[in-house]
Amino acid sequence: MVVRKIHVETFLKYLGTGITQPALVIGDDYKKYILKTQKVVEKGTTSFYDCMFINELLAYQIASHLEVPVPEAAVAYLDQRIINNDPVIQFAHRFYEGELFASLELKNKEDNLVENYVEMINQGKKYLNKTWKSFFNNITNSQDIVKIIAFDLLIANFDRYNNNGNLLVANDNGERKVFTIDHGHAFFGPIWETSKINAMRSVSDDLSGYIDPTVDLILNGNAWFGNGLGEVFHALESNINLKNLNDNPFKEVVSIIECITEELIDEWFSNIPQSWFNSVDEKVIISYYKSFILKQKNVVRHLIQRLAHRRAFTNYLGGALTWQIDKSAGTV
Repeated sequence: MVVRKIHVETFLKYLGTGITQPALVIGDDYKKYILKTQKVVEKGTTSFYDCMFINELLAYQIASHLEVPVPEAAVAYLDQRIINNDPVIQFAHRFYEGELFASLELKNKEDNLVENYVEMINQGKKYLNKTWKSFFNNITNSQDIVKIIAFDLLIANFDRYNNNGNLLVANDNGERKVFTIDHGHAFFGPIWETSKINAMRSVSDDLSGYIDPTVDLILNGNAWFGNGLGEVFHALESNINLKNLNDNPFKEVVSIIECITEELIDEWFSNIPQSWFNSVDEKVIISYYKSFILKQKNVVRHLIQRLAHRRAFTNYLGGALTWQIDKSAGTV
């Protein structure tokens, strides 16, 4: 696939109050983009998320391959002259010259689920599961929910499984659709460090050594056992029917995942700017990511089966799910 490349023309406004505060910008194609920076402030200390852009662009390409609904990504060049004309861009909002990650702004989007959640908490309102369910009423791409879950399991994007849903609902060509966003913390984190490397190396189909600890990591982010994939997905998963083991809705997307090849991964990495590999040798980073994906792709079905067994999906009555490729998932 071809990743769009743009030049930033102007900053319109800054978004969010979290650690990573993106900006809404206009590109040289006259379209609006969400522009991100890898420089963040955590507890008063400035950090550099040296893998965040790699995570974002790699995840975008994987999502596109799986037909997961995601805003189009772009590599956006920010010229120093724009920064010089408005020093606030650099000193207050930590943007810098060079190639940055951007995604096309979704038009006609509804409130971000996280912002909506926080607002209701601040107002002292009791946040019920039915509130999430009502938010997702009438979405036209409910069939994509299984794709989103399988995609997140493939890229180790486990923080979507708590209340920080990182999902948007937008009106797309007259259809109300859910989109997945924000993948900078996928692949076990946005920083190239020992804990990330060890996590990427730990992948296996061993039940006690990897499958169960990973499922525990997902489920422990929730308020109570059996809450499955978090409040947001607890509302969404009612659209997933696992009662008929032979009609497993995850079957198709998992089959596509398991057919990912080393050559395809190489193609994805060829679209990632070399300037983003600035902390360690590019070949070393790519080799770790590639090894992780090639192993994790064969584990996704086992994670889904185990999540079902652990009551993450309400429309599951027990038993071993069937899959397109003849690999035994059992009831791990």
